[in-house]
Amino acid sequence: MQLKKRESVKFAITALTAALIGSTTVYAADQDQIESSLLIYSEKSRVSAAEGIVGISKHIRGDYLLGLRLTYDGLTGPSPNGATPSSKIQTFTRPSGSGSYDTQVGKTPLDDTFKDTRFAVDASLGRPIGRMTQVSTGFHFSAEHDYSSLGFSAGLTHDLFQRNTTIGLSGSYSRDAINPEGGAPLGFSVMPLPSGDGGDDEHEGEDDGISHAKDVFDAVVSVNQIVDPKTIVRMNYSFSHSSGYLTDPYKILSVVQDANSTAPGVPDHYVYEKRPTGRNKHAVFGEVRRYLGGHAIDLAYRYFWDDWGVSSHTADMFFTWQLKNGHAIQPHVRWYTQSEADFHRYFIVQGAPLPENASADSRLAKFDAVTLGLEYTLPFNEVTRLRLTGEYYTQMSDNSPPEAFGELRQYDLFPKLDAFMLRAGFVRDF
Repeated sequence: MQLKKRESVKFAITALTAALIGSTTVYAADQDQIESSLLIYSEKSRVSAAEGIVGISKHIRGDYLLGLRLTYDGLTGPSPNGATPSSKIQTFTRPSGSGSYDTQVGKTPLDDTFKDTRFAVDASLGRPIGRMTQVSTGFHFSAEHDYSSLGFSAGLTHDLFQRNTTIGLSGSYSRDAINPEGGAPLGFSVMPLPSGDGGDDEHEGEDDGISHAKDVFDAVVSVNQIVDPKTIVRMNYSFSHSSGYLTDPYKILSVVQDANSTAPGVPDHYVYEKRPTGRNKHAVFGEVRRYLGGHAIDLAYRYFWDDWGVSSHTADMFFTWQLKNGHAIQPHVRWYTQSEADFHRYFIVQGAPLPENASADSRLAKFDAVTLGLEYTLPFNEVTRLRLTGEYYTQMSDNSPPEAFGELRQYDLFPKLDAFMLRAGFVRDF
């Protein structure tokens, strides 16, 4: 699987790096600047990723500020396919329909076919209108072998009360084209047996034969307030609407034998997941930055909810400790918790009525996560600096949920996830 596994990795990297959500705008620096970074991300015994970014912010024709960013990344490694562990060796069909992979007794089924590269370009152009107002527009395009995305954005900020208050409004739209390997399976269709030659017979009736798309609209309303010479407060509300093909075409669910059978909890066969065709997401965010004798502390909180039943709380703390000659150390702690989606299932029981939607994706499960990080800023001179960042991310949940029965009780249905991230970033003002 490529496209949704990439989103899963992006989910973890976003949790590690606190990346901005729901915008296609390149947020250019106020001054002319060039920056580059290399990120290495690794999950224990799972996915690894490497990402390189080059960006530039440049004033052109006086008032205009141009931002440009190029991104190239590669991902590889095994990823959970959604099935449950079993007391028997399990065999799964590869996404292309040609070939298979096995999972040993008691192990979490991992799809080892994940390998992908992606190229992305982001651009923005901003300019002032009068003394108190700034406007900007943005463009985004990314492509990989089974997924592409094209997006546009626009934003406006306006200063009030002698520039002590800044209000902002931004919006974006993106359209994603989805072309899964082997086609997009129908929701709850049975995963076919492996085909030796990759022919179409094994997939007859399983692929809807349609090229799929997803539309995403985002909007953000923000307020920044200078409280006093040492304190800044930021608040925003964001809304996101997604429609179209939101299912992960590579995720499956185990259909297990019922509690009254001779082998309760043992997988009988596997079906592809099915998700709603729309999703509305909301989030409120608040941050306080306080300067403390040359140092600074940032405290932030974010509450998220959607119409899939997922809600989450995120609390962040950064402390910037300024050393001599421009050197700085910034420790970071983040706590995250979320509820599960209404249609999240660890498995489906054979013979029971099928739900309207169901997914075993761990990103839709209930879980907690903690991030610990440290960044060091090394200045070379007044305009050039190197930032080195290391972070550790751990994710955990109830590995034996109440709905487990039979042999499922002895297996870990939500394995703990540990990930490490290293990033080196170079910044030069000019």
